[in-house]
Amino acid sequence: LMCPICENRFIEHPLLASIVKPMMDLYEEVKRKAVMRLSYDNETKNEAIVKPRSKYFNKPDLFAMDRYAYYVCHQCSKAYFGGEARCVVQAAMSTDFDPTELVCGACSNVEGAQVCPKHGTDFLEYKCRYCCSVAVYFCFGTTHFCTPCHDDFQRLGNIQKGLLPSCPVGPTAVPLDVPECPLRVAHPPTGEEFALGCGVCRNAQTF
Repeated sequence: LMCPICENRFIEHPLLASIVKPMMDLYEEVKRKAVMRLSYDNETKNEAIVKPRSKYFNKPDLFAMDRYAYYVCHQCSKAYFGGEARCVVQAAMSTDFDPTELVCGACSNVEGAQVCPKHGTDFLEYKCRYCCSVAVYFCFGTTHFCTPCHDDFQRLGNIQKGLLPSCPVGPTAVPLDVPECPLRVAHPPTGEEFALGCGVCRNAQTF
């Protein structure tokens, strides 16, 4: 979207308008959701935003979009939250995934989800079945995965439910040596599906 010649300027040309507009609409949608999440995460005064020499100085929207990872739902084409960008980088997300498995919480059609009266389904999230992470993938019509667990689904699927570790659990069903669940919410045992509900309101309640 950015012009390769002009610094920090979006591409604008009448002949490209029909091509650029859908991408700009998606960009604005992600920016809106990322900034809202940044506010609910109480990170609007992050040092990176208030420090004069930082590249994010007075640019909370840029900071939010670099901090959070969003994916495009295959069914509704809306952007949905998939965790922090640094987690995606650390997981080295594969590029040979099936795009039909990228499904937002609102399109997952799993029982137990409640529509937020304030934000609707825009921020509806699910827990990864095998760890205490926000799910990115919805596969087989039944199972939610974060990226690392999705990449290791064959091994995880063969582990008996009773042998899966108890919360707190990291990606690929690795026990975590931390005092509380990373999701900061009570949930069923590892191996069960669970709708986290509205991610924005859930985070706001933890402050």
